[in-house]
Amino acid sequence: MLEIIFLVRFVRHLSKLAKSKGRSGGWGGLGVALWLGGEITGLIVGGLADAGAGAYLLALLFAAFGATTAHFIVKSLRPADELMAYQGGMSGEGVFAPQGPPDLANPYAPPRAR
Repeated sequence: MLEIIFLVRFVRHLSKLAKSKGRSGGWGGLGVALWLGGEITGLIVGGLADAGAGAYLLALLFAAFGATTAHFIVKSLRPADELMAYQGGMSGEGVFAPQGPPDLANPYAPPRAR
């Protein structure tokens, strides 16, 4: 029961963090995925190590590691308005295209900018 309450609050936290960066609130699902993935992995590792009741503690440790990873991933997202800088929107120069000699033998080569 405590895990469910934690997960609900954690998903809300991740969603709020992602929305503050102009991203979708769906990033909160990453927290659930990494929590459950870590818990299942920890349970398998604990079972293979024949830890008995310690397998559950190991599962919680792996789940906490997954939640911490999800938090740092969402926290490190760039704001959505900075993504356009790579399209040339902020620099005014347009999309970078290397200016080398055209490969005339390649029928799929893009036309050369003038």
